[in-house]
Amino acid sequence: MKALIVDDESRVRKAIRLLVQWEAHGITDIEEAANGLEAMELIPAFRPHLVLMDMLMPLKNGVDLMEWIHKHYPDIKFIVISGHDDFEFVRNTIWYSGTDYILKPIEEDVINQAVAKATAAWKAEEQERLAARQQHVQVNEYRPVYSEKLLSSLIDDRSAHSQVVNRLRDEGIVPAQTNAIRLAVMQIDKSDHALYSRFGHHQDLLMFALLNICNEYLQKDRIGIAFRPFGSPHQLVLLLWEQLATVPTLLQEINSGMFRTLSRQMHFGISPEGQYPGDVPELYAQCSNALRSRDLTVLNHFIHDAEQQRRSGMDHHKGVQFSGYEDSWKLAVLSGQPAPIAEAVDSFLAAIRKSGVLTPELLERWDREIDRFAHHVIHETANPSSEALLKLYKEESATIERPSPDKYVCSLAEWQQYWDQLMSLLASALQSQKQTGQDLIHDITAFIEQNYQNDVSLYDLASRFHVSREYISRKFKQKHGINIPEHLNRIRISKAKILLQNPGLKMAAISEMVGFKNEKYFSLVFKKQEGISPKEFRKLHEKEA
Repeated sequence: MKALIVDDESRVRKAIRLLVQWEAHGITDIEEAANGLEAMELIPAFRPHLVLMDMLMPLKNGVDLMEWIHKHYPDIKFIVISGHDDFEFVRNTIWYSGTDYILKPIEEDVINQAVAKATAAWKAEEQERLAARQQHVQVNEYRPVYSEKLLSSLIDDRSAHSQVVNRLRDEGIVPAQTNAIRLAVMQIDKSDHALYSRFGHHQDLLMFALLNICNEYLQKDRIGIAFRPFGSPHQLVLLLWEQLATVPTLLQEINSGMFRTLSRQMHFGISPEGQYPGDVPELYAQCSNALRSRDLTVLNHFIHDAEQQRRSGMDHHKGVQFSGYEDSWKLAVLSGQPAPIAEAVDSFLAAIRKSGVLTPELLERWDREIDRFAHHVIHETANPSSEALLKLYKEESATIERPSPDKYVCSLAEWQQYWDQLMSLLASALQSQKQTGQDLIHDITAFIEQNYQNDVSLYDLASRFHVSREYISRKFKQKHGINIPEHLNRIRISKAKILLQNPGLKMAAISEMVGFKNEKYFSLVFKKQEGISPKEFRKLHEKEA
């Protein structure tokens, strides 16, 4: 604590310094002044907590100093030390909230008791001041939250409209005479890491800065208010009740302010006019829909009017249908190879570019459909281990950053890369659940032996067993020493040799029964494998019989 001694006699100031036990009272810094005027000049810079003063001094006396302290620094405690037992002096001391009035000559016990009383009073009052300041800070902290909760209730709680309108009026947030309104919704790109990093990745700080910019324009002429809607952390809502016809121009001015401050321009969805408060939920929905339906192929267009979209007959629901590409995607994923996957995804993206229809709503719809497609492929191909595989796929796919459909400028290349990564991950997950190589080839061999009379191709085997053609071919040759067509022909020829022993069967019928398309090719394969033609084999068998 700090103390100031004010007396026109230096010997008195010295005596006070010697008599008071400063450290015991927590006082470490002491200054002196020779009169009231000098004290008044010293106090603003020194800011003492306690003043010990004389009454009769030149220039400015004790009464003048008491009055000045009481007016300008009421927190300062003061003690009067005077050689005059004057009722008027005592009365003024009490009037200006002095702590004590001590008569000279000064007694050590008396002055220390007075200083102890004054410092204790200052400390007690300081605790009260700190508590009051803390309460004030808390009120100021919660007031914006309270206001945002009230304003958000206009959107999501129709039943509370009457009560909310009264509170907003009483709090001075929305004028009592408000009738016609328009809403605007600002969409913030949550993937804008550069912007978030400027605010230490603290979203509340970023939103506070954006609110300040918006309200700087809205509150200047009291034409509206911006707030954060509960449940929509990446949006701001602007409620406007004046100058409704010029809202698009106002939003362009706000965007200019955003660009000067943050080097960003934000996308706004605007509603038509409506009635306050009943139409607020519908107006908010129209703003959100205008943002979801904005044309991503048009650059440098940030103000999206729901009414203009309706009048222009914009229909962005007729985008490319992913269902038409599911079969090619499935085959690509089951191949397990990067090239077919990239080709399938590229084909879908090429169709999107060709259509010229691209909106945030479509991007979200396609992403949902692709997610459902992945789940379907897993359940269809990995049963009975589909649940474990689905869990693995979800965990791994969560590590891939999904592009934001709300980006300031859409990049289809980012979505293409994202979907390519997802499908590659899906293919890897399916590969991880395959049978071991020996079990797989055993099943494939058994299938060939059971279906040798049919057209069994490598492509059919890959599709049926959900592995790539290259994988089957390599593993089959490792096990049997020959490739699949050779193995299939050996089975067919072995079956044909049995049938050739029946003289009642014609050569063409035998050829067809064992899976050859024509008799000539059957004869060619038979002779290559057995060294003699089918006819020669039959004759040889007849002679032996």
